Amino acid sequence: MRIHALLIFLFLIFTINIFSQKPNHVEEILDSNSFFFENDIKYIGKSTNVNPNYLYVMQSLQEKLEQNPLLKVHVRGHVCCGPSKAISRRRARRAARYIKKMGISKDRISHYGYSNSKPLVIREKTEEDARKNRRVDFILSKQ
Repeated sequence: MRIHALLIFLFLIFTINIFSQKPNHVEEILDSNSFFFENDIKYIGKSTNVNPNYLYVMQSLQEKLEQNPLLKVHVRGHVCCGPSKAISRRRARRAARYIKKMGISKDRISHYGYSNSKPLVIREKTEEDARKNRRVDFILSKQ
């Protein structure tokens, strides 16, 4: 009985520690002039093309940038399930090119592939967890 109680106690401590950890991107310190754009773009598998289903995200981002000419955008590419710098770079670069084609000056756009270093879900257990990590997100900052 004591061993059973001890195992339950250890399990609870372990579970609390796992769920109290914040994903890396939350811990990332943004200065007072920077903030996350409210939407991101998800990807299927190793795809790097901007999915047409997410055009509303790009249009919303374009509107925000056009309404605020002092804002810059940093495009961050991410992957799931292990490191892949090349895929995350391509995702970020293609999304940045798309923003440029929408009429935003290239001087206001930067991009970088973060591979799997900034997951939303730390321990991917399902395909849905992996899908959450396969993304491009946007940080807006004042010039």
